[in-house]
Amino acid sequence: MVRAMGLRIGTVGYKQLFPELPPSARFRRYAELFATVELPQTHRRVPGKALVYRWQKRAPAGFRYSFQAPRHLTYRPGGDERRALRRFLRRHRLLGEARGGVRFCLPEGLDPGAFAEWLAMLAELGLPGDYAFQGAAALEELALAAGHAAVNLAAGRFYYLVDPPALPAGRGYAYFHRLEDALRYSTLAQGGTTRNQTR
Repeated sequence: MVRAMGLRIGTVGYKQLFPELPPSARFRRYAELFATVELPQTHRRVPGKALVYRWQKRAPAGFRYSFQAPRHLTYRPGGDERRALRRFLRRHRLLGEARGGVRFCLPEGLDPGAFAEWLAMLAELGLPGDYAFQGAAALEELALAAGHAAVNLAAGRFYYLVDPPALPAGRGYAYFHRLEDALRYSTLAQGGTTRNQTR
């Protein structure tokens, strides 16, 4: 089991890892070492329901999938944006117990006023989750004030870290682009019995 208040360690994607294994065996090997993964393919398109259910079904107990928000989001309030965001977050919720966080990468030049209205729209959807925002400092402050997290900042209600130089104590997710960096913090990879507790 993973500690309730601990960081879950994983990588950004897994399909390119373990090239010595056939593609069908790579996730199984990955899940032996890590308790979470951030899926970058969700940034390109919203996954279909059948795919989300397959992810959910193959997740071992305690495993979490985090999504990258789709690139077509504008972070400006409006009817089309609301429908797109609701569709994406509902797909994420289909993961059930395997649901991790969501990383929203905010575009440059986004107006803080429009983003504040967008955050209000997000709250109105009634789909709470571990949402972390990455962008200009002023925008991240708005996200923090709305009760969310900012990527690689310790001020939110949970951590969402990407390639951190060190791991703090606390609840959340830490993802690495390099397998070697993630393995340094995986107790399973070091022969431990508790999945992904920080040292």
